[in-house]
Order: sequence, then structure tokens, then C-alpha cells
Amino acid sequence: MSSAKPAVTGRNLKAIVTAGLLAAALGGCGGVADGVAGKVISGGQEPIEISPDTFAPPVACPPMQLQTDTFLIMKYARGKDNDPAGLLYQASLEDWANTCTLEPDGSRRMKLGFSGNVTSGPLWKGGEVVLPLRIAIVPAGSDAKPLSSEVIRIPVTLGANAPSETWTLIENKFTVPGNQSAKVVFGFDDNRRR
Repeated sequence: MSSAKPAVTGRNLKAIVTAGLLAAALGGCGGVADGVAGKVISGGQEPIEISPDTFAPPVACPPMQLQTDTFLIMKYARGKDNDPAGLLYQASLEDWANTCTLEPDGSRRMKLGFSGNVTSGPLWKGGEVVLPLRIAIVPAGSDAKPLSSEVIRIPVTLGANAPSETWTLIENKFTVPGNQSAKVVFGFDDNRRR
């Protein structure tokens, strides 16, 4: 009895090499072994450069919490508080999100994004509005002191009788220790609330 072995043709060889390279590259998803190439050949195309970070699991980010009653600023002309005819502008905080990356020391660097709108009122003559957004990184626990807290000033140019202007802030200076449970507390820091 003779056992016949399939012939290795150019097409079969290409499929075997492609499968082997894919297995080697994807096999390193849990950690890239020394010596594993960072290239994958696929479907007869040129090699594609792939970063090992592409397959890394996402880094857990602290939850974000809007401070109560801090999503809106309504600025009035002097002596006309709460009078719609005396409104200079109104600013709102509407959307927020965050992503995290792992730093070499094990801490997590946060990329925080915020956006909203500023709308001119009847008495606005045009110019720059500066929105004070406070961002605090607070460890778990009800009476814990913030790890960091900062007011970031966001300039927005708003014309007289202009439609609302959208503002956006992307900030990546805040970090959290890798083993620290924390949350991001934020909102407009309007001095009139103090």
C-alpha cells in the first residue's frame, strides 16, 4: 500500500506561507513574542504593517460624572439678571467622552473630550466668550480629596446676532495611577454659584 502525498504547488505554498504568517502574527495577540514580524501578507497584496497595539485590549477608563447644575451658563447684563431681554449669551455643555492609554509607569493617561454650544442673547455685541470648565479626578470614596482639579478656560468667538457657535475641548494632561479607582467629575465653574 502506498500513501500518496499531495504535491506542493506554487498556489498551495503561497496559502501555507500566508496561513503561517497570519497565525504567527495573530498568535501574539496576548503579547508579542520577540522575533515575531510586524507584517502580515494577505490576499496577494503587498505586506501590510501592523502595530501590536492594534490587537491590545482597551484600557479601562474612569467613569465621567457631570456635577449637578453645571451644564449651563447664562450671562446677563449688569442689573438685568433673569431678564430674557438682558441676556448677553448662554453656554451649554452637551457631550463628553474619554479614552485611556497605558503609560510606561503603569498609570492611565486620559484623553477627555467635551463639547457644547454658545448662543448670543439680545444684548450681545459680539466678541470672545471664555468658558470656565472645571475637571477634577476624584478617587473612589465619598469624602476623598481630588487627585487633581483644574479650571480650563475655553475661548469661543461669538458674533452679535450670530447663530450658536459649537465649542470643543480635547484634553490629555490628566493621569490616574494604574491601581487607583477614580472618576472624572466636571462642569462649568461659574463664580456666581460660589
